[in-house]
Amino acid sequence: MRSGQQSDVLKIFAYVAGTLILGAFLAPWLYQAGKGLAEVFAGKEGNKAIEWLADAARRSDFPRFFNRAVMLSAIILIFPLLSWLRLGRPPGSFRDTPWSLPLPDHAVVTDRGQPLHRNPHGWVQFGTGFFLAAGLLLFSGWVMVQSGCFVWRDMTHSTRGVRMPTSLLETIEWGKAVKKALPAALVIGLIEETLFRGVLFGIFLRAMRPAPAIAILSFLFAFVHFLEPPAGVVIADPEASGAGFVMLGKIFARFGDPMPMVSSFLVLSAVGVVLAYSRYRTASLWLPVGLHFGWVFGEKIFKAATWVVPGLPREVHWFVGETLKEGLLPFSVVAVTGILVHAMTRAREPIAGYRS
Repeated sequence: MRSGQQSDVLKIFAYVAGTLILGAFLAPWLYQAGKGLAEVFAGKEGNKAIEWLADAARRSDFPRFFNRAVMLSAIILIFPLLSWLRLGRPPGSFRDTPWSLPLPDHAVVTDRGQPLHRNPHGWVQFGTGFFLAAGLLLFSGWVMVQSGCFVWRDMTHSTRGVRMPTSLLETIEWGKAVKKALPAALVIGLIEETLFRGVLFGIFLRAMRPAPAIAILSFLFAFVHFLEPPAGVVIADPEASGAGFVMLGKIFARFGDPMPMVSSFLVLSAVGVVLAYSRYRTASLWLPVGLHFGWVFGEKIFKAATWVVPGLPREVHWFVGETLKEGLLPFSVVAVTGILVHAMTRAREPIAGYRS
């Protein structure tokens, strides 16, 4: 990006920052509204939709309301963002604007960055991505069970002989788990890939070369997913006007702890790199959607079928976390997946009629 020029990339980061600030401001108000609705409709029968909403609010804690406030803020601010992205852009070729930088000759470079193209092998790439991501991830989960880091929910002892509490013993309902995980994973894959690799990656490629575009977008992807409230976090006064900013402070405090940074943020960044690279190599969303679908599906199935074994030494958590999204072992699985993605795809040739 040229010095002194507003870039679409900086506008995206400003949008993320604005979303967090607005979400933190709205969170306590949303919490009070939700709990008030729950009290009003407690034990009453009426409109099914309102009754469902009141029940959900009754069962939710402040971190959940914080998440919903951030999501609401993202929706509210998306409209001014879309308008802002068009500010100062004169009609005509994007090549003639100060946001344009030359990309490598081998890349598909146009005035629109790298456009998405019709993919005749889309369904094959989608299926291959799904089975590749889910298969490798679940295989790594099986390895973790065999090593004693996780235990099947219907087993009384781990492979290392650690006895599990009887209260955790339950039958694994594989059919129910698959039925629940499939649609959720597919929806997450479609929405996030359309946003991150479909829209944002195209914007990033307008401003910079593919390598930094992939790196920065992957950092943003990991950052957004890393903003989950820490497990078990408690806000003393969730109705206070500054409660959302207290929560935001606790979330950002995780960035100062090397354990979650290595075990979680590193894995999320690697996932973002593989997804963006697969989109760049194929100029379509079929493969990244399939990969994302497979990773989310595999993680949900494994979570529904296992418990993490308690009392593991702290050093083990550098390699294996509490889910398949944490630790150096899942990172290595993502890295292997990326190598296979590189092997099964090829860089697209420049399209005739487009300038590079």
